[in-house]
Amino acid sequence: MIGPYLTDSIVLKQYKDEDEFGTPIARTSVTIKARIDYKNRQITSLEGEIVVSMARISIRDRDIIRSDWGARPTTDIAYEDLLYFDSVNHAIIRIGRQADFSTRFMEVYVA
Repeated sequence: MIGPYLTDSIVLKQYKDEDEFGTPIARTSVTIKARIDYKNRQITSLEGEIVVSMARISIRDRDIIRSDWGARPTTDIAYEDLLYFDSVNHAIIRIGRQADFSTRFMEVYVA
């Protein structure tokens, strides 16, 4: 049911690995359909801090991963990934799942 509302295209830059200094390298870019809802919101981040999110992104349901970066498929999402739209890389603050009748979708809040 969420499909017809996904009218925007964004690029999911997937985190794959990091160098010896902890800088992310080797990102894989995947274009996905999404809906961008621009509105400032106060969101509690994964670390428990209250931060301001500039947009909520609705996407189809994906697996959330937190380890095993090298062997991940393009259908996963992680907090270390970036979402690229409006010519800016946006960091992911929070990922949540929602239901619309029978199928699930994800709400991703970005900075």
